[in-house]
Amino acid sequence: MINKLPKEKIRAVHDQDLEKILDGLGILNKFKRGELKCKFCSSIITFDNLHSFFPQSGDIKLVCDSSYCVRELSKLLREGEVSL
Repeated sequence: MINKLPKEKIRAVHDQDLEKILDGLGILNKFKRGELKCKFCSSIITFDNLHSFFPQSGDIKLVCDSSYCVRELSKLLREGEVSL
């Protein structure tokens, strides 16, 4: 039964590495100051609500963990508008 499941790549960041990655992307200070917002709903992104981040149009976009925003990200991924 498991062999029939779709094969997908899962890219994840461990909590211990998140600050280092955000710093490497040049957005850690803005993140810590609460200046970064969700691409879809404009909620301020925090360590508690961050779901994903991805490059788009030369910028890093962040997505919160609300079900609406996760669905919107899924749509972009399905339509090939972004890739993780």
